Amino acid sequence: MQDITDYTSMKAKTMKKFTILAILVIFFMFAVLPMSVSAMTAIDDIELAEITGQAGVSINVDVTANLSIGTIAWGDSDGFTGYSNAGYVGIEDLNVTVHFSGRHDGPFATTGPAAIGYMNNKPITIDVGSDTLGWTTQVRIGLPTAHLTVSTLQTDIFVSGVTAGAPTSTTAQQLGAIYMNGIEILLGESSSPAIASSYNAGYLTIGAAGPGNRGVNFGFDVNIDSIKIDTISYGNTTSILTGSFGAAATAGYIGVTDLTIGHMNIDGGFNIGIGTLNTDAINNGHGQGTITQVNILIHHNTTVTIPGAITGTVVLAQEQELTAGGGGGAGELGNFYIGGLTARMVNNVGSLSTPSIIQIWAH
Repeated sequence: MQDITDYTSMKAKTMKKFTILAILVIFFMFAVLPMSVSAMTAIDDIELAEITGQAGVSINVDVTANLSIGTIAWGDSDGFTGYSNAGYVGIEDLNVTVHFSGRHDGPFATTGPAAIGYMNNKPITIDVGSDTLGWTTQVRIGLPTAHLTVSTLQTDIFVSGVTAGAPTSTTAQQLGAIYMNGIEILLGESSSPAIASSYNAGYLTIGAAGPGNRGVNFGFDVNIDSIKIDTISYGNTTSILTGSFGAAATAGYIGVTDLTIGHMNIDGGFNIGIGTLNTDAINNGHGQGTITQVNILIHHNTTVTIPGAITGTVVLAQEQELTAGGGGGAGELGNFYIGGLTARMVNNVGSLSTPSIIQIWAH
């Protein structure tokens, strides 16, 4: 009996301790958990703010595309006085291969398993934002540090009088042939070429040209490290000299080899809008009537700057590659050098339109 009494007493004491422990645990949860939740909420807010600051889209592009076009032509269906039938001008048999990817040169080069340089390239970024007053909203496209190459390009230029079906060239109406080879463009430049992160390719902005439905505004600041073209030539597959010299006269080409354009910056923008104007109403009845036109207003101080140099060699040759191959001799006319080039668009003085403007309409 004593054993049973002792056991009952011990069980009661154990239950009492368990109850006290449970109360302490519950108290701890209610006392401490709100503090933890509060702390977690503060961290989440900070993280959310960081995510908000990083909102936008990043795009990496590493693509190769083969482009083949049989004919590109533009023309009039009614011609002009004395030449009232349809006519076209265009190119045909265009075949090119284009490769666009991150840069692999300099600090972007891969020097070993632990230095995958090309992964330091900046991607294309897309963001949309408004000013503090909410009056202006723009799309901003950040340009990537990129390497663009174009394979050999060869195409024939023609004029054609074909009025039915697709316009095509004829030997009698070929204007010549264009050939380009070894095109390479490096996008993005830096004053510290040893540091990949310092390279900046620039950006493009797109927004409204003004309040209401007034057109589109483009702004840009593009930085190009270099442009290189191994060969660019123009010539004729047959020569006008054959009329005087017969079989002694064959094809000939003129062009430039080793064309190099150093650092280039293109900064500025333009607006594009389409509208209809009654010119008679503003010109005492002596205008051009009512016309609809495309208007391109170029931003003041839009500038193309090449602080370095443009260099190349001018060559005459029998082959479009401007080499001595195929039994034809290539002759150099000389080398050229253009340094410190700046071209800037400014506002007009004494004109109807203050901004520099280009207008296009039908006649």
